[in-house]
Amino acid sequence: MSIYNLPRVFAALAFGALLFGCTEKSQEVVEVPEEPAQKAAVQQVESQPVTEVDTAHISPELLETYQQTCGSCHEKGLVGAPKTGDVEAWKPRLAKGMDTMVKHARDGFNAMPPAGLCYHCSDEDYAALITYMSTAR
Repeated sequence: MSIYNLPRVFAALAFGALLFGCTEKSQEVVEVPEEPAQKAAVQQVESQPVTEVDTAHISPELLETYQQTCGSCHEKGLVGAPKTGDVEAWKPRLAKGMDTMVKHARDGFNAMPPAGLCYHCSDEDYAALITYMSTAR
């Protein structure tokens, strides 16, 4: 191995650790949609405006989605993720507005991977999940 390949190797290892390091179930396989289907889904979601979300309730389906995706990092605050229910940690992020938060969830931001590993989530789903995580327990 050449010394010139080391940055690529480290980048690949870091990316792998980011994707799989947040889950407690390291043997779980995450299916990633193929490139054309993912682009089509992103284009469709991007055209939908964020609507008001019921802040008092979260559907059982979204709760399951949270447990399978968001909760992997947000339950323990891994890699800088604000903990679920920690209102103070969420305040500066929410101050940017829900549209910005949804964009960060959809496109990825800092250590958060694109789509937050929720490839089937709509903008409304992201808004509901963000509201759920940023509300005190």
